[in-house]
Parts: sequence; structure tokens; C-alpha cells
Amino acid sequence: MGTNMDTKKLIIFSLVAIVVLNVINNELKKGFEKSVIEVIKKNPDLTVAQAPAPEQPSAPPSEEDEIKKALADKVTVNIGDTPVRGKKDAPIQIIVFSDFQCPFSKRGADTVAALEQKYGGKLMFVYKHLPLPFHPEAMPAAKATLAAARQGKYYEYHDKLFENQAQLSEALYVQIAKDLGLNLDKFNSDRNSKEIEDIVQADIAQANSLGFNGTPGFALNGVKILGAYPQEHFEKIIQALGLG
Repeated sequence: MGTNMDTKKLIIFSLVAIVVLNVINNELKKGFEKSVIEVIKKNPDLTVAQAPAPEQPSAPPSEEDEIKKALADKVTVNIGDTPVRGKKDAPIQIIVFSDFQCPFSKRGADTVAALEQKYGGKLMFVYKHLPLPFHPEAMPAAKATLAAARQGKYYEYHDKLFENQAQLSEALYVQIAKDLGLNLDKFNSDRNSKEIEDIVQADIAQANSLGFNGTPGFALNGVKILGAYPQEHFEKIIQALGLG
């Protein structure tokens, strides 16, 4: 008997608790609605914010747009006493700031060679130095090339370095000098001179001032090309300039 009475009391207590909770919930809801109504009365211009429509991803710029942008961003490079391959007054002029140890610079050199073969005497090429600090052989290779220039073998030495990029080392610099018939005493003296160090540093400073911070960085008749773009990209710019 006592157990049945306890069960009835528990059931009655649970029902009362549920009723009380519902009353409290309704009162809270009424209070919230009343608060909202009061806010709206005090701020008649207030409206429920519309969720912004998700932004549609913008289409990447077309190659034509990139070329137009490049044509509007020309630079003037002072080549100074840097040797020139081709005619100085050639209509197509390509200047590169490059690094002999950079694999992308090697790709850029191959592209230049292909363009020289295609355009022949219409193209002038100038190699400027931008040895990157994380390429330990880039600076020694740059100095060796400038030393070879003192004996009239700048681009011959340049080509050999890129052909043997995987073997850049002191032994290679000397071997190329021998293969090109350079005077080794003069070659070694020149590449270790302050004068050649200053030339490399001047190239680096000019490159950075023009926005060339990586390699290769090209100026095609002043139009900047940042990176090892394929030959077709160069040709499209040449055509856009009316030189193709």
C-alpha cells in the first residue's frame, strides 16, 4: 500500500513539474517577444538583415588581360657595360636578370635560345646577374662569367654554365675557362677582384629596384615577364608590340 501511494505522489509531482516548466517557458517567450516589439517600436527603421548572397568566385584573368597589363608596366634597364649578344639596335630586345644555379633560370635560358633561333638578327639579348642568396654557387658562377667577359667570352661561358648546371663548382669554372682558351691567371685574378664583385652587386641592386626579386626576370622591350614563361608567351608579347 505504501509503495503505491509513493508512486502516485511521484507521478503527481512530475506532472506538476511539467506544467510549471511549460508556464515558465511561455512566460519567457512572451517576455522575449515583448522585448523585441519594444525594440522595433523604438527603432522603426530597423529591419531583419538579409543574409548576403555568397560571392561568386571571380574568373581568373585571361592571358590577353595579363598581356595588356604587362604592356602598361614597362621598365627601363640600364645595361651599362654588360656584353650584348646580337645587334644593339635590334627591334626585339630581351634583358634577363638571372641565376646560374636556378632551374627556372635554365628553363628561361632555353626559351631565349629558341627565340634567338626563330628571330635571328631581329633579337638582341643581354644577361644580367641576380644570384639568389640560397644558391651557394650562383655568385661564384656570376663572377666567373664576368671574368670570362674580360677575355671576350661572356656568352660562351654563360652557355657552358647552363649546359652543366648540375655540376656547378670551382672545378667546373676552371675547366670551362680552359676549354674556352682563357688565360687562367687573368681569369682567376679578375673573378676575385672587387671590381667584378661591385658589378654583380650593382646588377642585384638594379634588379630589386625594378621589381625583379626572383629569377628569371625578363624585360622584353621594357615589358616585365616575371618567371620562366613558355616561348609562346614571349611571342604573344612580341606580336602585341608589333614586332613579330
